[in-house]
Amino acid sequence: MIVMSKYENDIVKILLESNTSVSGQKIAEHLNISRTAVWKAIDRLKDRGYKIESISNKGYLLVALPKQWDSHLLSSILERSSLFNKGYIFEELKSTQDEAEKIALSESQPFIVISEKQTDGRGRFKRHWSSQPNTGLWMSIVLQPDISLQKLTTFNLFIALALAKTVGSYHTDVKIKWPNDIYLNEKKLSGFLTEIKGSQDNITQIICGIGVNLNTQRTDFPNELESTATSLHIETGNNIDRYEFLERLILNVEKYYYLFLTGTFSEIKDEYESYTLIFDRILKYTEGSRVIIGQAESLNDDGTLNVKSAEGDMHRFISADIEL
Repeated sequence: MIVMSKYENDIVKILLESNTSVSGQKIAEHLNISRTAVWKAIDRLKDRGYKIESISNKGYLLVALPKQWDSHLLSSILERSSLFNKGYIFEELKSTQDEAEKIALSESQPFIVISEKQTDGRGRFKRHWSSQPNTGLWMSIVLQPDISLQKLTTFNLFIALALAKTVGSYHTDVKIKWPNDIYLNEKKLSGFLTEIKGSQDNITQIICGIGVNLNTQRTDFPNELESTATSLHIETGNNIDRYEFLERLILNVEKYYYLFLTGTFSEIKDEYESYTLIFDRILKYTEGSRVIIGQAESLNDDGTLNVKSAEGDMHRFISADIEL
């Protein structure tokens, strides 16, 4: 796990809160440490990717934040969150889902896990998720609701809407492939996997693994994904600030998670349908051994999908693998 010393955290906070340079003497006095300790901490921060200028007779100026995930900056984001109060950052994990499950054994409040790289990231149907370092957001969120299994059926739709809203603040052509894949220009940008713990009647833990391609280059994708996957950088031509995206996503997750807990899918159904990619198209729907080729007609208030087959029969899907 990536951690910073208390002094490094404090120095970052001081520099972030200042619009001008701050002298080493002032930092040393504030933290009750020596100027040498300040200098060494500044050097360690530079090694971590912070761009800090040393200005003669003036002090230190924070010019740019690190590209990699940083524990202090994550803490700053979570301080403004009403849902998550703790986050864990790792340089490399097999899967954020697996690590989140381990941490959840000793955590009773919602938290998030982020990794720069996953060696075995997974999505729905146990499909591999390509997770290159410094290019995207590979994260798991852990929630502790107390809900029925029946209510859980709409959870993915609320989180998909939170993702769509976040991506939509960067690009207007965002769409949702029911139930939980995010697309831009007919290519997959993001998806998530939901795993649960509880009894037959009660769900007490949700671990939701989210992957978003932010600054991924076309050449970063495996050959088999080059024609079907995309990133916000590819679609907008801009470098995406990962911290800004994360903060927007957390705010949207909070909003729609609270709506999920207190309301019903019918309250957001029109909003969700406005993003839906699959209506008015003949597509292949697979749910277990059931395979239907047909056209999605509508969503029900419980989040299930109505598909009309070529023979004119109506089929109801709780979940499905959909081929575009």
